[in-house]
Amino acid sequence: MPDLLAQDPKELARLVHQLQRAESDLREGDAFSQAIFNAALTGLLVINTDLRQIMHANQAAARTLGYRGDDLIGELASTVIPEARGGTGDCCIESGYENEEGFLIHRDGHPVPVIRSVCRVNHGESPTVVFSFLDITERKRAEERLQESCNQLESANEQLKAHKNQIVQSEKLASIGQLAAGVAHEINNPIGFISSNLGTILEYAETMRTLLRLYGERDAADPADPRRGELERKIAAVIAEEDLGFILDDLDGVLNESMDGVKRVAEIVQNLKSFAREDSPERKPHDINEGIEAMIKMVWNQLKYTCTVERDYGAVPVVQCHPGQINQVVMNVLVNASQAMPAEGGVVRVATAVVGGELEITIADNGKGIAPEVLPRIFDPFFTTKDVGKGTGLGLSISHGIIQDHQGRIEVASEPGLGTEFRIYLPLTGDADGDIIG
Repeated sequence: MPDLLAQDPKELARLVHQLQRAESDLREGDAFSQAIFNAALTGLLVINTDLRQIMHANQAAARTLGYRGDDLIGELASTVIPEARGGTGDCCIESGYENEEGFLIHRDGHPVPVIRSVCRVNHGESPTVVFSFLDITERKRAEERLQESCNQLESANEQLKAHKNQIVQSEKLASIGQLAAGVAHEINNPIGFISSNLGTILEYAETMRTLLRLYGERDAADPADPRRGELERKIAAVIAEEDLGFILDDLDGVLNESMDGVKRVAEIVQNLKSFAREDSPERKPHDINEGIEAMIKMVWNQLKYTCTVERDYGAVPVVQCHPGQINQVVMNVLVNASQAMPAEGGVVRVATAVVGGELEITIADNGKGIAPEVLPRIFDPFFTTKDVGKGTGLGLSISHGIIQDHQGRIEVASEPGLGTEFRIYLPLTGDADGDIIG
């Protein structure tokens, strides 16, 4: 080669030019790579894993961690990477991982939340990794604000539920207030004949006590005592005068009638207690047919003077629901039906069935019906066409909300002069035992 160069100066000039060109290209390439390195929005640290030193750092890394220019170069990796301190350093900067959330240490000491990745690269003979990270401080702040907003919304939602439950309970108690006169009448009827029967039983008891006293005196007297005959005559007179045979025959009937009256009062009181009781947060198994029947008895004093009730209860399953709320819906519709009845010939038809995976409750009447312009508004809060004192305007609105809360729906069809039909649908699902429940 020296001989060739000595013999051909032009070749030497050409080689020198190529070397200069290569050096220039290399400088340009380095400058280009450095420009790309610094233009990246992601922080980049090139770390020598033997020395655990930062060999290169781009501007994004320096800016995110509070350093200027090349201040990070030469720093130990543990200065900014907390896991690189102590015995966990090798695991942290030598083992590759991607998109892991963690923290880096800012120059002033506060932690900087980041998403970070570690990648091993070939860089001469030095063992090297590229540690890349993205500052997620703003995202974390946004998440905290979002979580705070969610907590506030949850709190507001709980308060809203509490207020809604209070409104439902208030409407329920208001309904009881409107039914109070009728319920009192329903209680007074059995109380009246129970009171009368108790008076009769007291008279029968007095007769029995008189006979028992006379029998006791007779049995205590000596057979030769002339008073014994007088006592026999008194006993015979009491038996004849008080008609002991009738008393014995009538007593069973009077007692049974009184017991029936007591059961009727107890049933009315139990229905009132069950209806007025505030539902627990958990849903419970509920027999819809039994619930409807209880509500018919609750409003019977309003129904019996204006209509007859036709029942068509299907073999429907027990449903999981808030029983008091479902009963409240049924009672509201029954009360509306009773108030829409004609002077005579009124009929309310109540039916239950399973239709297409839903439990259907139908309550229809042949009353005066609802005007077409009024029908779209009947579920609006405080809307009512009733006279003052006969309604709050919340009954159907609350009923609509209750059914929606049970993932069901309530539909109404009506024609003026022909009557109104409400259909209430509650969803049914299968439980682990195969039974259908709501």
